Amino acid sequence: MSNETNVTEQSVIDAKLDDALTPQLQVEVSPIEADLMGAFIEDAMSEEDALTSALDGGSNE
Repeated sequence: MSNETNVTEQSVIDAKLDDALTPQLQVEVSPIEADLMGAFIEDAMSEEDALTSALDGGSNE
């Protein structure tokens, strides 16, 4: 892909993100666009971290 194509794609994504902030406006995005927007970034706690947290007693004191 050329740099010009990347700039065009980024401007489309930026416009869709701006539109998504408009109340009651539904914005359709492709799976590729959603991925580029960060929709599929996995940042959940691991099972091991969850178990460790549960064993800590849950106290924040």
